[in-house]
Amino acid sequence: MSYPPNSNPAPDSGFGGPAYSPYPPQGSGPDSPYGPPGPGPGSGPASHRPPGSDKVNGLAIASLITGLIGCISLVGAILGVIALRQIKERGERGRGLAIAGIVLFCVWVVLSVIGLALNPGSGASKTTGGLGAKPTPTVTTTHDVKVQKMRVGECINDGDVSEASKVKVVPCSRPHDSEVLAVFTLHGLILPSTEKLHALAKSGCEKRVQPRLDRDPAADKLAMSYYYPTAELWRSGDHGVTCLGVAASEGKKLTRRIHA
Repeated sequence: MSYPPNSNPAPDSGFGGPAYSPYPPQGSGPDSPYGPPGPGPGSGPASHRPPGSDKVNGLAIASLITGLIGCISLVGAILGVIALRQIKERGERGRGLAIAGIVLFCVWVVLSVIGLALNPGSGASKTTGGLGAKPTPTVTTTHDVKVQKMRVGECINDGDVSEASKVKVVPCSRPHDSEVLAVFTLHGLILPSTEKLHALAKSGCEKRVQPRLDRDPAADKLAMSYYYPTAELWRSGDHGVTCLGVAASEGKKLTRRIHA
Protein backbone atom coordinates (compact mmCIF):
# COMPACT_ATOMS: atom_id res chain seq x y z
CA MET A 1 0.00 0.00 0.00
CA SER A 2 1.26 3.48 -0.78
CA TYR A 3 0.52 6.72 0.95
CA PRO A 4 0.17 10.09 -0.59
CA PRO A 5 2.72 12.78 0.29
CA ASN A 6 2.15 14.76 3.47
CA SER A 7 0.03 12.04 4.99
CA ASN A 8 0.06 12.35 8.76
CA PRO A 9 -0.61 9.16 10.61
CA ALA A 10 -1.14 9.34 14.32
CA PRO A 11 2.04 9.33 16.43
CA ASP A 12 1.31 5.80 17.66
CA SER A 13 0.49 4.44 14.22
CA GLY A 14 2.33 1.37 13.21
CA PHE A 15 2.52 2.47 9.65
CA GLY A 16 5.53 4.12 8.04
CA GLY A 17 5.87 7.79 7.29
CA PRO A 18 7.65 10.73 8.95
CA ALA A 19 7.05 11.29 12.64
CA TYR A 20 6.32 14.82 13.84
CA SER A 21 7.15 16.30 17.24
CA PRO A 22 4.19 17.85 19.03
CA TYR A 23 6.49 20.71 20.12
CA PRO A 24 7.79 23.42 17.81
CA PRO A 25 11.57 23.97 17.56
CA GLN A 26 12.99 26.28 20.23
CA GLY A 27 12.91 29.88 19.22
CA SER A 28 10.99 29.22 16.01
CA GLY A 29 7.67 30.64 17.04
CA PRO A 30 6.79 34.26 17.62
CA ASP A 31 5.61 33.49 21.14
CA SER A 32 8.51 31.21 21.99
CA PRO A 33 10.10 31.85 25.39
CA TYR A 34 13.50 30.97 23.88
CA GLY A 35 15.74 33.45 22.22
CA PRO A 36 17.68 32.91 19.01
CA PRO A 37 20.76 30.72 19.13
CA GLY A 38 23.77 32.47 20.68
CA PRO A 39 26.69 33.46 18.45
CA GLY A 40 29.83 31.37 18.34
CA PRO A 41 33.04 32.53 19.96
CA GLY A 42 34.40 35.70 18.34
CA SER A 43 31.50 35.98 15.92
CA GLY A 44 29.26 38.32 17.87
CA PRO A 45 28.43 41.88 16.89
CA ALA A 46 30.65 44.77 18.01
CA SER A 47 28.21 45.56 20.85
CA HIS A 48 29.08 42.23 22.51
CA ARG A 49 32.86 42.98 22.59
CA PRO A 50 34.66 44.63 25.53
CA PRO A 51 33.96 48.39 25.58
CA GLY A 52 36.67 50.56 24.04
CA SER A 53 38.57 47.61 22.58
CA ASP A 54 38.95 49.29 19.18
CA LYS A 55 39.79 52.78 20.51
CA VAL A 56 43.35 54.02 20.96
CA ASN A 57 43.84 55.98 24.17
CA GLY A 58 44.49 59.64 23.38
CA LEU A 59 46.88 60.19 26.28
CA ALA A 60 49.00 57.28 25.05
CA ILE A 61 49.44 59.03 21.70
CA ALA A 62 50.26 62.33 23.45
CA SER A 63 52.77 60.51 25.67
CA LEU A 64 54.69 59.21 22.66
CA ILE A 65 54.72 62.58 20.89
CA THR A 66 55.87 64.59 23.92
CA GLY A 67 58.38 61.90 24.83
CA LEU A 68 60.17 62.50 21.54
CA ILE A 69 60.85 66.12 22.55
CA GLY A 70 63.62 66.22 25.11
CA CYS A 71 62.64 69.43 26.90
CA ILE A 72 59.11 68.19 27.64
CA SER A 73 59.74 64.45 27.84
CA LEU A 74 58.81 64.51 31.53
CA VAL A 75 55.28 65.46 30.45
CA GLY A 76 55.29 62.43 28.15
CA ALA A 77 56.22 60.15 31.05
CA ILE A 78 53.42 61.54 33.22
CA LEU A 79 50.89 61.17 30.41
CA GLY A 80 52.13 57.62 29.82
CA VAL A 81 51.48 56.62 33.44
CA ILE A 82 47.96 58.10 33.33
CA ALA A 83 47.30 56.43 29.96
CA LEU A 84 48.29 52.99 31.28
CA ARG A 85 45.78 53.32 34.10
CA GLN A 86 43.02 54.43 31.73
CA ILE A 87 43.78 51.63 29.28
CA LYS A 88 43.48 49.06 32.05
CA GLU A 89 40.16 50.49 33.24
CA ARG A 90 38.58 51.08 29.83
CA GLY A 91 40.02 48.23 27.80
CA GLU A 92 41.43 50.65 25.24
CA ARG A 93 44.41 50.15 22.96
CA GLY A 94 47.70 52.07 23.09
CA ARG A 95 49.61 50.38 25.91
CA GLY A 96 52.73 50.19 23.75
CA LEU A 97 52.53 53.92 22.93
CA ALA A 98 52.25 54.84 26.60
CA ILE A 99 55.19 52.65 27.55
CA ALA A 100 57.23 54.16 24.71
CA GLY A 101 56.55 57.67 26.06
CA ILE A 102 57.83 56.64 29.50
CA VAL A 103 60.88 54.91 28.04
CA LEU A 104 61.75 57.97 25.92
CA PHE A 105 61.81 60.12 29.05
CA CYS A 106 64.23 57.68 30.67
CA VAL A 107 66.41 57.74 27.54
CA TRP A 108 66.56 61.55 27.62
CA VAL A 109 67.58 61.46 31.29
CA VAL A 110 70.37 58.97 30.58
CA LEU A 111 71.62 60.97 27.60
CA SER A 112 71.63 64.16 29.68
CA VAL A 113 73.66 62.52 32.44
CA ILE A 114 76.14 61.13 29.90
CA GLY A 115 76.39 64.54 28.20
CA LEU A 116 77.14 66.28 31.49
CA ALA A 117 79.74 63.67 32.37
CA LEU A 118 81.55 63.95 29.04
CA ASN A 119 81.08 67.66 28.52
CA PRO A 120 80.21 69.96 31.44
CA GLY A 121 77.86 72.03 29.28
CA SER A 122 78.44 74.81 26.81
CA GLY A 123 81.12 77.42 26.90
CA ALA A 124 78.95 79.55 29.18
CA SER A 125 78.65 76.79 31.79
CA LYS A 126 82.42 76.48 31.92
CA THR A 127 82.83 80.19 32.40
CA THR A 128 84.52 81.25 35.62
CA GLY A 129 84.12 84.94 35.00
CA GLY A 130 81.91 87.60 33.52
CA LEU A 131 78.75 89.04 35.04
CA GLY A 132 78.52 88.27 38.71
CA ALA A 133 81.92 86.57 38.86
CA LYS A 134 83.73 86.65 42.17
CA PRO A 135 87.37 87.75 41.98
CA THR A 136 90.13 85.71 43.51
CA PRO A 137 91.62 86.80 46.86
CA THR A 138 93.81 89.88 46.68
CA VAL A 139 97.32 89.10 45.48
CA THR A 140 100.04 90.59 47.66
CA THR A 141 103.08 88.97 46.04
CA THR A 142 104.35 88.67 42.51
CA HIS A 143 104.59 85.20 40.92
CA ASP A 144 104.58 83.54 37.50
CA VAL A 145 101.78 81.29 36.21
CA LYS A 146 101.13 79.53 32.95
CA VAL A 147 98.76 81.34 30.61
CA GLN A 148 96.16 78.56 30.82
CA LYS A 149 96.25 78.70 34.64
CA MET A 150 95.21 82.33 35.01
CA ARG A 151 92.17 82.91 37.20
CA VAL A 152 89.44 85.52 37.21
CA GLY A 153 90.39 88.55 39.30
CA GLU A 154 94.13 88.25 38.81
CA CYS A 155 96.06 91.24 37.51
CA ILE A 156 98.95 90.39 35.23
CA ASN A 157 101.93 91.75 33.39
CA ASP A 158 102.74 90.00 30.16
CA GLY A 159 104.74 90.25 27.00
CA ASP A 160 103.35 89.30 23.59
CA VAL A 161 99.82 88.11 24.38
CA SER A 162 99.68 85.70 21.43
CA GLU A 163 103.05 84.06 22.16
CA ALA A 164 103.65 84.20 25.93
CA SER A 165 103.45 80.88 27.74
CA LYS A 166 103.74 82.43 31.20
CA VAL A 167 102.57 85.66 32.75
CA LYS A 168 103.41 87.46 35.96
CA VAL A 169 100.64 87.89 38.51
CA VAL A 170 100.96 91.16 40.45
CA PRO A 171 98.88 93.03 43.03
CA CYS A 172 96.12 94.97 41.29
CA SER A 173 97.12 98.14 43.15
CA ARG A 174 100.39 98.17 41.22
CA PRO A 175 100.66 99.11 37.54
CA HIS A 176 99.72 96.11 35.40
CA ASP A 177 98.93 95.31 31.79
CA SER A 178 95.55 93.63 32.23
CA GLU A 179 93.02 92.01 34.55
CA VAL A 180 91.48 88.60 33.98
CA LEU A 181 87.72 89.13 33.70
CA ALA A 182 86.45 85.79 32.36
CA VAL A 183 87.55 82.29 31.35
CA PHE A 184 85.54 79.94 29.13
CA THR A 185 86.02 76.86 26.96
CA LEU A 186 85.58 76.39 23.22
CA HIS A 187 84.06 73.06 22.17
CA GLY A 188 84.75 70.80 19.24
CA LEU A 189 87.16 68.08 18.18
CA ILE A 190 88.57 69.69 15.04
CA LEU A 191 91.00 72.59 15.42
CA PRO A 192 89.45 75.71 13.86
CA SER A 193 91.47 77.94 11.59
CA THR A 194 93.34 80.84 13.19
CA GLU A 195 90.74 83.26 11.87
CA LYS A 196 87.95 81.15 13.30
CA LEU A 197 89.69 80.92 16.68
CA HIS A 198 90.03 84.70 16.74
CA ALA A 199 86.35 85.12 15.92
CA LEU A 200 85.17 82.61 18.54
CA ALA A 201 87.41 84.05 21.25
CA LYS A 202 86.40 87.62 20.45
CA SER A 203 82.66 86.97 20.38
CA GLY A 204 82.81 84.91 23.57
CA CYS A 205 84.76 87.57 25.43
CA GLU A 206 82.58 90.40 24.19
CA LYS A 207 79.52 88.62 25.54
CA ARG A 208 81.09 88.05 28.93
CA VAL A 209 83.30 91.12 29.41
CA GLN A 210 81.97 94.12 27.48
CA PRO A 211 79.04 94.84 29.85
CA ARG A 212 81.49 95.05 32.74
CA LEU A 213 83.84 97.37 30.86
CA ASP A 214 80.91 99.60 29.95
CA ARG A 215 79.95 99.97 33.63
CA ASP A 216 83.41 101.21 34.66
CA PRO A 217 83.66 104.98 35.22
CA ALA A 218 86.64 105.04 32.85
CA ALA A 219 84.98 102.88 30.21
CA ASP A 220 86.27 105.02 27.35
CA LYS A 221 89.84 104.29 28.46
CA LEU A 222 89.41 100.52 28.63
CA ALA A 223 89.50 97.83 25.98
CA MET A 224 89.31 94.06 25.73
CA SER A 225 91.93 91.46 24.87
CA TYR A 226 92.11 87.68 25.14
CA TYR A 227 94.29 84.58 25.10
CA TYR A 228 93.21 81.68 22.89
CA PRO A 229 94.69 78.16 22.58
CA THR A 230 97.52 77.37 20.19
CA ALA A 231 97.28 74.34 17.90
CA GLU A 232 99.48 72.38 20.30
CA LEU A 233 97.31 73.23 23.29
CA TRP A 234 94.14 72.41 21.35
CA ARG A 235 95.43 68.96 20.41
CA SER A 236 96.36 68.33 24.04
CA GLY A 237 92.77 69.08 25.08
CA ASP A 238 93.16 72.67 26.30
CA HIS A 239 90.45 74.72 24.56
CA GLY A 240 90.33 77.55 27.10
CA VAL A 241 89.97 81.25 26.29
CA THR A 242 90.95 83.93 28.83
CA CYS A 243 89.29 87.34 28.54
CA LEU A 244 91.22 90.41 29.70
CA GLY A 245 90.46 94.03 30.43
CA VAL A 246 93.28 96.30 29.25
CA ALA A 247 94.01 99.98 28.81
CA ALA A 248 92.71 101.33 25.52
CA SER A 249 95.87 103.30 24.84
CA GLU A 250 98.89 101.23 23.87
CA GLY A 251 101.61 101.30 26.49
CA LYS A 252 99.28 102.49 29.23
CA LYS A 253 99.00 100.53 32.49
CA LEU A 254 96.05 99.82 34.75
CA THR A 255 96.46 100.79 38.40
CA ARG A 256 93.24 99.40 39.95
CA ARG A 257 90.61 96.74 39.50
CA ILE A 258 88.05 97.22 36.77
CA HIS A 259 84.56 97.96 38.10
CA ALA A 260 82.64 94.76 38.83
